[in-house]
Amino acid sequence: MATTQNLDHLILFLPVDPDTKLPKLPSFFEKNLTLTPGGTHADGLTSNILILLADGCYIELVSFINPSADVSSHWWASGLQNRGLIDWCLTNSASPQDSWKAIGGAGGSHDEPIAGGRKRADGVEVKWAVTFPQGAHGGQASRGRVPFFCHDITERAVRVPLNEEKTTHASGVLGVKELTVIVRDKELLKETGDVYAKLFGKEGVRRGDEVYFQASRVQQVDDLDGGARIVLRLPKDKQEFKRLEKTAYWYGDVVLAAPAGQGRTLGTRHRLDDGDESVKGLWVEYV
Repeated sequence: MATTQNLDHLILFLPVDPDTKLPKLPSFFEKNLTLTPGGTHADGLTSNILILLADGCYIELVSFINPSADVSSHWWASGLQNRGLIDWCLTNSASPQDSWKAIGGAGGSHDEPIAGGRKRADGVEVKWAVTFPQGAHGGQASRGRVPFFCHDITERAVRVPLNEEKTTHASGVLGVKELTVIVRDKELLKETGDVYAKLFGKEGVRRGDEVYFQASRVQQVDDLDGGARIVLRLPKDKQEFKRLEKTAYWYGDVVLAAPAGQGRTLGTRHRLDDGDESVKGLWVEYV
């Protein structure tokens, strides 16, 4: 039986604040979203701030602490030059090793799990194991196109400290509704779709040059449906083709879900990021 894959978290890179050594936040984050202190990762290269969601997923705002450091071999090396959404992560209830074997093991799309961690701002150690796509430097060349995995070694609540205060946001968002991966051609669409089918344990739903998959939620929320839709597709217009001029794929347009009502019209969608294209699309849809 296929393992249920939950959407664990999303990575969004920002420049570092030279004073705090944490991500420097545009004003729309604090206006719309509740921010939870993160800390410094175990490698000492990156720091983070978290946006925790009621469905158990979170957005990790990340920056390189020292912009002049050589991070070319880091799996998120593109984050030094490119702001915005650059990666996404799945998790499940299996052990890191069993999860890796279930998606193909040594002959599959991902390398073996490796240990990771960071120290929270309050000094608490957080430990996990991550399973990266195959390829040099933690699958650097495919980060954002192919998700990675994170499995908790310490209790998940240590890494993702959910409570009502931290998951209550001015924008009303409760969880992730959708994210999009655009690839340059039909060959890469098929290759990526085959990987997703192995990860999610079933073929996607195809509509023309689009394929849909669904990731489950870490925890269910009354006002949300069963999971986040993963949209894999070819570019549709000149703007999207332009996004792919220097790269084989593009990941972004993350849509968060919030309850309709109180002046929020069911089915409407608007940007939370004030149209900042470098963020690569952070939206809210009322459900």
